[in-house]
Amino acid sequence: MGDVDNLDLAGDDLPLVSVIMPVYNAEMYLKEAIDSILGQVYKKIELIIIDDCSSDNSVKIIESYTDNRIRFIRNEVNLKQPRTRNKGISLANGKYIANMDADDISLPERIAKQVAFMEKHTEIDVCGTAIKCFGGAFERIWKYPVESRE
Repeated sequence: MGDVDNLDLAGDDLPLVSVIMPVYNAEMYLKEAIDSILGQVYKKIELIIIDDCSSDNSVKIIESYTDNRIRFIRNEVNLKQPRTRNKGISLANGKYIANMDADDISLPERIAKQVAFMEKHTEIDVCGTAIKCFGGAFERIWKYPVESRE
């Protein structure tokens, strides 16, 4: 992944990153997910949260935030995750789009590392990360292919 030390995190010319977070009945994990994005060392983000007709306290949790980087949208009908995520992408203003699920936690340097990598490797269109699952029988690290031929 990119070298964060070479990325001026205080620079005015940093690209905006749109983080798309579809939400459906995610109250159990939602606060941690939102906090992990708002707590990124890379601050030039817009967090587009789209509630997909939750019936739990997800909306109440989202509305408790006052951070001006959050854009909150509520679907009128349940569109399911793929269409909700695509809706978020269509609303994005960023140079880069980052996916975030409402039950995930991003490490503090996630966005900075991804932006640094993308800015250094302009020939690349998509980057991702490994995933560490925790808290149950599925505890493990999933590593995805890193080469095109893989």
